Amino acid sequence: MNLIDCYVTGILGAPYRKFGCWWVDVEYVSEGRPGKSNLMFKTEAAAKAVAIGHVFQS
Repeated sequence: MNLIDCYVTGILGAPYRKFGCWWVDVEYVSEGRPGKSNLMFKTEAAAKAVAIGHVFQS
């Protein structure tokens, strides 16, 4: 399976802790198509650093 770049276009809420990790709900666009996802981070600081334009692969 190949991964593609996804670009965050909106933050849907504050970071929250679940299953021992930090999560952020985001809206994104990838290859011209919008979507929603949850990004997982090990630290609260990394979760708070997510901003519009953040790139992740999916």
